[in-house]
Amino acid sequence: MAETGFDADMKRMQDLFGTLKHEYDLYFAGVRKAPPSKERSEIERLVRLYSNGTLNRLSQQFMFNSFCSKFSLHCEQWNKWLRAKEEGLVADPRFTASTMQARKTLYELEKSSAGRPKEKAEPEPSAEVRERSTTGEQKSAKPVRNLYEEFINARLQLGQNPEWDYDAFEAHLRKQRETILNKYAGKDVVFTVQNQDGKVSLKAKVIK
Repeated sequence: MAETGFDADMKRMQDLFGTLKHEYDLYFAGVRKAPPSKERSEIERLVRLYSNGTLNRLSQQFMFNSFCSKFSLHCEQWNKWLRAKEEGLVADPRFTASTMQARKTLYELEKSSAGRPKEKAEPEPSAEVRERSTTGEQKSAKPVRNLYEEFINARLQLGQNPEWDYDAFEAHLRKQRETILNKYAGKDVVFTVQNQDGKVSLKAKVIK
């Protein structure tokens, strides 16, 4: 079967997309000096070309829509990382894309603590900001952010796109912790990153 203009362009978009992901990784790692705007603009041009609904074959429509969804998700993540890098707060925002929000939250907490009367007792640290050993004793503080970065790093090493930003990851941990403790009797829940059969997941362990 002869290759149509769409088939050729679709193949070009796929090839450019693979190049674009690699070039963004180089940029965020500091190897490349500027973001790959040229490659991204070329994909966006081709997407606009076929976004006017002129594709008649259902197979082509499905292929194009699937690509657009994947490309849009990556663009959204790249834009977040670009904003984080442009602020100069992180060297590699792939692992700490939510650093700006975290620092803002920390600043607000410190400001609130500074204005609190000394006679008031400090609130007990939440379970989300530390990890406990299997004996229930606190070991060296391990913020949820470290667990998040470990999770994201494990997915990136497998060539998988991060599925959560930090806020969504933290919310997921809170919900899972609450669900597990409601089902099983325990003092706390420890989460660790598990990589098994090419799949990265979170493993929970109840602390009795």
